[in-house]
Amino acid sequence: MAQEELISFDRATIVGPGLLGASIGMCIREKKIADQIWTFARNENKREICEKSEWCDRALSDLKVAVSGSDLVILCTPVDTIRKQLPEICKWVKRGCMVTDVGSLKKEICTIAENLFYKKESFFIGSHPMAGSEKEGMEYASSEIFKHRNCILTPSEYATDRQIKMLTNMWQAVGMQVTEMKAEKHDEMVAWISHLPHVAASALINSLCSQNSYWMEHSGNGLRDTTRIASGNPAMWKEILAGNKKNIAKGIERLITQLNDFKQALITDREDELYNLLDLAKKMRDQLKDD
Repeated sequence: MAQEELISFDRATIVGPGLLGASIGMCIREKKIADQIWTFARNENKREICEKSEWCDRALSDLKVAVSGSDLVILCTPVDTIRKQLPEICKWVKRGCMVTDVGSLKKEICTIAENLFYKKESFFIGSHPMAGSEKEGMEYASSEIFKHRNCILTPSEYATDRQIKMLTNMWQAVGMQVTEMKAEKHDEMVAWISHLPHVAASALINSLCSQNSYWMEHSGNGLRDTTRIASGNPAMWKEILAGNKKNIAKGIERLITQLNDFKQALITDREDELYNLLDLAKKMRDQLKDD
């Protein structure tokens, strides 16, 4: 699909204007992906903030009104809420509407959506823009957070090449690098690259506090950098971890094995083994691209 087709969206609706939702709205306005941008928010204060912003044309408390007639609907609510909203949204969106989400878990969302949208004249393709933060709320929204970040699409077998290309172009337009994979594989992968790090950061800070929380006042950047993501919303992360528990449990077992390897190398004075563990970690970490 040519870039011009992206601009042909008459109206996009953001369902849930939090950090990601508001940031997407800013990008859609900046890149002229849609002529009109509506949003749905239950909270009256959030609606007032949205309507005063440059990116939002209309903020509504009625989900049906918000999504009806839109060409693009992006679900930016928590995973459990997305699952509950999909059956209603499927009934309300117009013919040809593209529906996607930003949920960090994909298998259950995509299974529900596939059953709902199968043979419908609108369509759903799952998305996971890997652009989250330990901070939350519209006050931290920015059109810059998507630049050069990864976005994973999880299309069903019924998605057409044109539909996938349409969504790919949309995410690329806001600056993301797009890849595709099965929803099951997505959930397995993010358990290791996103969810396990959060567990590890939380466990580390809890371990320190159980020893002496006063010591944190004397820490340097190492502790802050390593545990930054532990500041994420506990309610949101409880939902994410519980929803991907089998995959995460495997990651925790592997992490425990690695920690035991370090422990044994230390208590048995195997300095060569300790060096090898540290050296391997450095080589792997150096392959990551920093912001």
